[in-house]
Amino acid sequence: MRHDLALHSIFNYVKPRDLYNCALANVEWNQYATLKLWRIPKFGTSSTTALQSFQSFLKVLPHIAREQTRLCVISIDVSKVQETLYDTVDESWLGIVVLQCPNLRELIIRDVSFLSTISIRKLCYMKASNNFIEKLDLTGAKSITESTMKSLVQNFPELKRIILDNCSGVTDGSISQIAYFCHNLEYVDLANSRSSLTDVGIFALAKFVKQRLRGIDLTASMKITDNAIIAMTTHCTKLVSMNFSHCALITIQGLEKLVISNKDTLEHLIIHNMKSIPALTYPFFDLLTNYCPQLATLSFTFTSITDIKINLLIDIFSKFQHLRELILYCVPEHTPNLFLWKLIEKCETLKEVKIYRTSYESDFILGGYAKVIETEYEGINQQAVNNFNNSHPNGPKINLLLLEE
Repeated sequence: MRHDLALHSIFNYVKPRDLYNCALANVEWNQYATLKLWRIPKFGTSSTTALQSFQSFLKVLPHIAREQTRLCVISIDVSKVQETLYDTVDESWLGIVVLQCPNLRELIIRDVSFLSTISIRKLCYMKASNNFIEKLDLTGAKSITESTMKSLVQNFPELKRIILDNCSGVTDGSISQIAYFCHNLEYVDLANSRSSLTDVGIFALAKFVKQRLRGIDLTASMKITDNAIIAMTTHCTKLVSMNFSHCALITIQGLEKLVISNKDTLEHLIIHNMKSIPALTYPFFDLLTNYCPQLATLSFTFTSITDIKINLLIDIFSKFQHLRELILYCVPEHTPNLFLWKLIEKCETLKEVKIYRTSYESDFILGGYAKVIETEYEGINQQAVNNFNNSHPNGPKINLLLLEE
């Protein structure tokens, strides 16, 4: 047993090229090397492109690879595979991958052009459903329609995480279908659905998924209102993560109700740049500290707290007992750094702080933006951040970023 564990640990540090040689040593080493090479296939080497590697992978799967080898595959990520003008991916690729890798758990198809209506239809024609896939990432898929999205999800009934960030097939109908067929959903990312998603889709999600839902991302969902949020307060009371950034119609009243209904589980709350919440008040932060003591991540727009007295705000953050990541958006020029440092130091559990600033007048040098320079106002600038990080080697680590970054 110890020998097996030692060998398993050693193979974690062996490069893929060397694993091929290890596989030729003996039967035992062959098994370990095969597991490492096929568990999460890497497409692209120093001598071949990601596209060439993936094409070879598709040829090997049905005709050469042994069943025992194919059973090793648990995750496939084709995000780095890009078609060229003269070289493309076989339209049956999705069906081949799903059918030939029966133990597949994750399928990541992020920002690729070869996920098309035809490839999805061929998957359905091959009846290559997979009851083991738990994560499906379709970020940036531009060629999916509502009908093909409905057909696709029926092949993966055991999904737990689905990521549809900036995906063309996100509509009320497709989300309702996903919620109906995938009863084990725990996390749903519907970011950047813009106006294609309304309260109707969230109603279906809340109705069918209910208590199993642990996280939802509705970034830039312009038509989601408090009605959808209230439906979630009734059916989804075990949420761990919520992201409502850039939502235009959700108000502070709806947000407070959802926070209270998930008071025992909420750990990550992202609420920056919400048009209907121009200001965050002391009662809201007080609610967070009283109802969500386990909160670990908090993101909000810095200019939305200008109405809260400084001493009260500092006192609020001293009450957060588990906050590890703080993200501040739209920090204006000449914001006193001493105030921010006190705010950060009061929250002793913080490990990382991200400050997204606007473009400052002091940045504009010779027609282009540069790093923030020192000013007489002792505001937030790169030098001040560096000094803070150097004087606090044990954290929290502060990062100053432009909003464009």
